[in-house]
Amino acid sequence: MPNAAPIAVFAFNRPDLLARTLTALAANELAAASTLTIFCDGPRHEKDEVGTRAVRALSRSVTGFARLEVVERPHNMGCAASIIDGLTEMFRRHERLVVIEDDIVTSPHTLRFLNEGLARYADNENIFNISAWTPPNIARKLPSGYPYDVYAIPRFNCWGWASWNDRFLDIDWDVKDYETFKASPQRRKAFNAGGEDLSPMLDAQMEGKLDTWDIRADYARFTRKMLGINPVRSYTLNIGMGSGTHTTTPTTRWDSDISRAPAAPKFPDTVAVDQRIHKLYLMNYRTKRPLLLRIASKLKRCALRLLAVR
Repeated sequence: MPNAAPIAVFAFNRPDLLARTLTALAANELAAASTLTIFCDGPRHEKDEVGTRAVRALSRSVTGFARLEVVERPHNMGCAASIIDGLTEMFRRHERLVVIEDDIVTSPHTLRFLNEGLARYADNENIFNISAWTPPNIARKLPSGYPYDVYAIPRFNCWGWASWNDRFLDIDWDVKDYETFKASPQRRKAFNAGGEDLSPMLDAQMEGKLDTWDIRADYARFTRKMLGINPVRSYTLNIGMGSGTHTTTPTTRWDSDISRAPAAPKFPDTVAVDQRIHKLYLMNYRTKRPLLLRIASKLKRCALRLLAVR
């Protein structure tokens, strides 16, 4: 395995969550071999100042890594702008990068898993990123005989991830072709191969109803016809559900026992989407359609089956 990839952590005003994130990260096998850069966004208003000051003080006190850099934003950039700016800066300086947000607790094997994925798939032009998180139903319902500890999926997951600069430096964060995408049912359906929520999320972003970066990264992945690598068992746990900018409702729906993530995962040399796992995956992101539409869709499927029989 090459030298450990540098780590970027993005933080704002939640010192309690950041402390748990950094403690778990420092307990990783490769922490001492990894450089760590923590980006601290500035306060939005006076109420944020206590939290942002505590985050900066905590960040400056971190130990256990090969080198520490703390970037303190002089003013509030906002979640999306802060992360996009930080990613751009880090990918300009480094070929590979591990990214952790301030509410992501890692298994002790997370850095090794991400670094091994980076090394294994660096030259695979079909792979956009390596994710450390997966929906919990994948491990519970994994097809019998599946021989690997990872799978490929047409979606970018950002609860602990890693990628390469040639995948990220030329992303069109403005999504200049959005109007063409919006008007194309075919392209919208194709994007939703990663989940029925993807096109609506991009719509919300472009309409100013969301301010997020990851849906735009996912759209860049889609336009390049690339896949994300996910573990069968999660290496990370999101502890910020209910307290984040975009996760305002507490839930344990996405939680997994990260202690069960393997220390020595088995990666496939040839990457392809396993349709059995893809079907399991899509179950997590189905949108509820109105009852009449669901009935009409079911009647249409029945009619098609009858015609096929005849």
